[in-house]
Amino acid sequence: MQTQMRASRQAFSGVARYKAMPPRLVKTQAYVEASTSYAVLQQAVAYAVVLGAEGLYTRSQMPEGAAGRPEVVPVAAGVGTTALACTLVSLNNDLLYTPAFIVGLLSSGAMLAYCVKRTVDTKQDDSDWPGPKAWPATMGLISFFALNVFIQALRAEL
Repeated sequence: MQTQMRASRQAFSGVARYKAMPPRLVKTQAYVEASTSYAVLQQAVAYAVVLGAEGLYTRSQMPEGAAGRPEVVPVAAGVGTTALACTLVSLNNDLLYTPAFIVGLLSSGAMLAYCVKRTVDTKQDDSDWPGPKAWPATMGLISFFALNVFIQALRAEL
């Protein structure tokens, strides 16, 4: 009678069912889908090119010593670190996505701050439309968009 009760308890409790099935091994691993990595790579390359081109163009148009004139070192650092993020993403290695997105995030955040500083420092000329503040303000907006690209990429991976 006791063995029969034990068997019926196991049948109702579900213990026997779990003992009969082998334990499942679940391995979770963060990864980035190919479409996401290509989108980030495409936008980051475009951002680096536009960042460098705007820096060169605005530097050539503004007189030496003018407030808000882009400096070579910060612009080159922004282009270089964004290019580094692009290189890490293009290697298509799951272990390098997080560092790549963090480098891109820091780079675009620093360039956003630098562009805002340039916009504030630039003297507005009412006779010139759209004015000298338009270039650094536009680059600030583009840097904000790049920052969002890297934030969304990090969210997609994590």
